[in-house]
Amino acid sequence: MDILKVLVVDDSAVYRKILSMAVEKTGLALAEHTASNGTLAIERLQHGKYDVVIMDVNMPELDGIQTLKIISERWPETHVIMVSSTGGKNAKTTIEALGCGALDFIIKPLEQDYEKNMEIVARFLKGLFTQIQVKRAGAAKTAKTESTVTPVNTINHGKIGINGVDMVLVASSTGGPSALERIFNGFGRNFYKPMLIVQHMPPDFTRVLAESLDKKSEMKFIEGKDGDGIRAGQAILAPGGYHMEIAKGSEAVKKICITSGSYVNGVRPAADVLFKSVAKEYQGARILTVILTGMGSDGLEGVRELKQKCLCYCITQSEESCVVYGMPRSIKEAGLSDEVLDIDRIAERIVRISEHGS
Repeated sequence: MDILKVLVVDDSAVYRKILSMAVEKTGLALAEHTASNGTLAIERLQHGKYDVVIMDVNMPELDGIQTLKIISERWPETHVIMVSSTGGKNAKTTIEALGCGALDFIIKPLEQDYEKNMEIVARFLKGLFTQIQVKRAGAAKTAKTESTVTPVNTINHGKIGINGVDMVLVASSTGGPSALERIFNGFGRNFYKPMLIVQHMPPDFTRVLAESLDKKSEMKFIEGKDGDGIRAGQAILAPGGYHMEIAKGSEAVKKICITSGSYVNGVRPAADVLFKSVAKEYQGARILTVILTGMGSDGLEGVRELKQKCLCYCITQSEESCVVYGMPRSIKEAGLSDEVLDIDRIAERIVRISEHGS
């Protein structure tokens, strides 16, 4: 596969160096140029072609959000990865950037240990660069055989049917915030099923994401806290940096339990942890699972266990509409997906299956 050409944009010379070194450490990309602000980044893009722009959220003159919007409009084929510091304001801006088309984001590395932080960023970027190359290769192959890409909506007939649901579970990673927004923008107040969501994100960011979804949807969204009750018409988002499980017990209203256990599938929160706890505490229940865009295979073992212990129907997002076709692919290839849908069909199917069955 071709080496990716990357533009690194940050107002700090130190961070430009760390990010450039991390890009080249992946072995999949070359940091062709750098820029100290958004204005210079746009000038670079006008005079050269770049596959990826890695850009700080906060910059002088033209900030990250403004620059991202220009890139998305003028060079839509260029992938943008944001760099953000922790903290509420930065988290809010980063969530906005994801909604404006950014592929993903990385937490700004600390300056104290350049080598360690460069290695951490390089590992993360290598995963993203690999997915960009795979998606590009797939698109090129499709273009050779088809003039247009038609929507993919497939039901695997003969698999499990479900008559309404007791709970909805959603898992997503890279590209997930935008996918979640597209799904839940159309939800109304008349959706009366409890919903639990795992989105791979660090602390602070999941709280901001929950607040953003709550504002844009008529359904109630909250970031989960230990002891929160699982209630109809409410969506609980697993807090970044922690696992979310179902608390043991036979209370009339079941509650969630927030833990800081070991990373599972390299992430925390992990969908597998939540799904397996639901399978244990809701044995025999009707569970609808929705697996959205994301790297890796988190959710696979959890869905497998749900299929064994519950009446579980699983929707996976189509490859064509995924930013990264990893998590849905793992479910589909394991034969656990009951339905494959483009992102814009998923909301109506969640409502339809929840109210009337599959």
